Amino acid sequence: MSDQSSLSVGQALGRWLLHMVLFFLAGGLAAGVSALAYESIAQAQNPTGLYGVIFAAGGFIAYRLTERVLDAD
Repeated sequence: MSDQSSLSVGQALGRWLLHMVLFFLAGGLAAGVSALAYESIAQAQNPTGLYGVIFAAGGFIAYRLTERVLDAD
């Protein structure tokens, strides 16, 4: 891992915003696509809690990938 203390305030804020945007986009996309697929196949509604778990997992994966890419620079 790189030394996080070398970031300026602007860089840290930009990185945080990038992480948040990617987390929400990836989590929302993962939850939405899985919900549409499940409802079209099963012809039933999926429990809402499952959407939250899929959203969190998709967002976390995107967050970790972003960290890995940014640390490679």
